[in-house]
Amino acid sequence: MKHLVRLDISRNNGTRLEDVRDSLNSLPKSSIKELGMNHMLWRTLENMTGIFNGLNGSKIKSIELSHSYLYPFYGTWFIDLPSLQQLDISWNSITDNLNLFGLSNLRRLNLIGNYINYVPKFCDYKLYKLETLLLSNTKLGTLKHFKNHTRCLNKVNSVFLNGISIPSIPNHAFSDLPSLKELQLTKLSAQLKKINPLAFNSSSLRKLKFSRCEGFLFLKWSIIQGKFDPANIFKYCPNIEYLDLSHNAIEFSVEQIRNMFTPLKKLRVIWLQYLDLATIPGDFFYRFPELQEIRLDHNIILPWRDGNSIFHGLTNLTNLYVPNNKIGMITPSSLPAYVTKSLRILDLTNNQFICTCDLMWFRNWMKNIHVEIIGIKKYNCDDGTKLIDYNPTETECRNIILISTAVIGSSFCIFLFTTVLVYCCRWRIRFQIYKMQSRARYYQQINDEDFKYSAYVIYCYEDFKWIKTNLIPKLEEEIGVKLCIPHRDFEVGKVFTDNIVDSMNLSKTVVPVLSNNFTKNEWCLFQLNVARSKLSKDGTVSILPIMLEEIHFKNMNSALYSLIKLSSYAAWSEDENALELFWDQLQVMIR
Repeated sequence: MKHLVRLDISRNNGTRLEDVRDSLNSLPKSSIKELGMNHMLWRTLENMTGIFNGLNGSKIKSIELSHSYLYPFYGTWFIDLPSLQQLDISWNSITDNLNLFGLSNLRRLNLIGNYINYVPKFCDYKLYKLETLLLSNTKLGTLKHFKNHTRCLNKVNSVFLNGISIPSIPNHAFSDLPSLKELQLTKLSAQLKKINPLAFNSSSLRKLKFSRCEGFLFLKWSIIQGKFDPANIFKYCPNIEYLDLSHNAIEFSVEQIRNMFTPLKKLRVIWLQYLDLATIPGDFFYRFPELQEIRLDHNIILPWRDGNSIFHGLTNLTNLYVPNNKIGMITPSSLPAYVTKSLRILDLTNNQFICTCDLMWFRNWMKNIHVEIIGIKKYNCDDGTKLIDYNPTETECRNIILISTAVIGSSFCIFLFTTVLVYCCRWRIRFQIYKMQSRARYYQQINDEDFKYSAYVIYCYEDFKWIKTNLIPKLEEEIGVKLCIPHRDFEVGKVFTDNIVDSMNLSKTVVPVLSNNFTKNEWCLFQLNVARSKLSKDGTVSILPIMLEEIHFKNMNSALYSLIKLSSYAAWSEDENALELFWDQLQVMIR
């Protein structure tokens, strides 16, 4: 064993300390570099002193003591091992009374999974050579003293704080670590309520992972509530090259939120996975002229045609990952020439392609391009055909175009005639259809005892007069249903968001009163998002929109568009027949 470099005696449960001490005395000191003693399941270790004496004078660099119920812990156990650089004491029973004296030569310290409630006073133990610090999944409840207790760690380049429960990330928490390159803050608990403006102040920081923090929302209403400051959050860490914001909620439609990324001019890699994005953010990536890799997998991204608005300015993009989305079509305008010129890797796996002649450009491009297409043989058409095997002739495509043109022309004429006819008789037709459906419907009965209100009404202040003079008298006074009107029924002194959620939970139906004023009111849109979330996730509420007036196109966002398009809404009108249908429809859906 004179050339032994690594000894691993892990999972030898019940091994006595005396036996371990004796075995270490027999190791070749000139060659041994690593020692693994994980999962030993030792309990209280009052007599650990001297266990490593057999290694005195050796050049051992790494010792692993994880998953062993290690408690208490004293760094002096290793004081005669001057070459020790890496110590793994993760997933033990170590508490805040740990003693790190004797470890002044450590480069890497792993404290993951221990019962540490406060940031240890690393400077008191003179750990000046430390480069990697792992405090993930500990019981840390605050980072209030992180700056003071680590300010001497001038060589630390990586800090891992994943899976901890902290209420906020304080200003300048990492600013006194001049060599910090990588910071990980993933899987933070829902207790996180605030990121202070200068939380990420670090000119040396190159890699930031802030993913799976699902309790923290990068939304417009979060800005209003002061949970984060988009103007400063990344302003003082301009040298970040790698950014991971996956598994979060980010409202890219808000200009303030898009602009908060502007300081990151040196960004090379960005991960935006699992964000429920239906579209790739437009006029966003141009902020990062050095960007080389984009990951957008596991969203719900639909086909896009205006690639210039998405990729303009990205002349260095080499890796584009968009698997597991809903991209059914790629056209020449989807990937501009300057993108395909620099691109080296493209991943579109698990997207169901719509194989028509329009897709032929992409099929041919894949076969004659320098780009590595990941999983190309697994790309399938919607009819099960392999995309790589889809090969219609030019004649077939021309015939399809001619037939399509004729069909579209004929259909347009029929549609135009039908539209004119239906418009002229719109209310009579709609009223009669509705009456027929009403006589034939069979709804599943819901136990009314589960609900305090028949309907929760979402409205903006400008439309409250209509609520008072029309909706309340008709539904409550004449029909006898109970409405939740926020101005009237919200509990005084209770947090507004809690009032919204609690009242909605007690309501059978949610009735958003849509108007142009509604679309401009952030609280109306927030309440609508809460209702849509409850509908999609647990189906505990139904949504019946009231169209108080025609919504101007400039005020229409994607959420409102999909709601109006996919829902049966009741349209307010002064027409007598239309009003009869309006009130009849409301009465049926709400009662």
